[in-house]
Amino acid sequence: MHTLEKHSLTGPSLRPTSPLTARSTTNRPTASADAYPPLVLVIDDHDDSRTIARLVLESAGFRVVDARTGFEGLRIALDTRPLVVLLDLVLPGVDGWEIARLLRLESTTRDTVVIAVTAVASPEDHDRALLAGCDEVLTKPVPPTSMLDTVRRYVGLPVPAAGRSC
Repeated sequence: MHTLEKHSLTGPSLRPTSPLTARSTTNRPTASADAYPPLVLVIDDHDDSRTIARLVLESAGFRVVDARTGFEGLRIALDTRPLVVLLDLVLPGVDGWEIARLLRLESTTRDTVVIAVTAVASPEDHDRALLAGCDEVLTKPVPPTSMLDTVRRYVGLPVPAAGRSC
């Protein structure tokens, strides 16, 4: 049984941690021969955002799956075990903060890299995303090269020097 089935979505969404920093990458999975090309899950309710992310990531050699809602994304994450999740925070139904928290509760997705990609720009919302379990927060609009470089960095792939293209 998945943790999602055992937990209510009405409880607190945040894990208290201090000081507020991005999650450690020490025990994180990295791109390896058995996980290549790396799988990225994009959870975003905006078709254009999903399409752009897919085009950018696939052109760089990543495999991509996507979801329009938080629950759909959570189901896909549990089924496919992506190396990285690009997660919009404002979603219909259950929001991205709660999805990040639920991903951290599941043993199969606990170490998945979760990068919030959101138009929510306040420092408080970014802190809340980190507390919920996101590794990093990118504010929309995110330049495609920045998104790609961030994903590459988390999966242990080389990031091109500044000024070089994908």
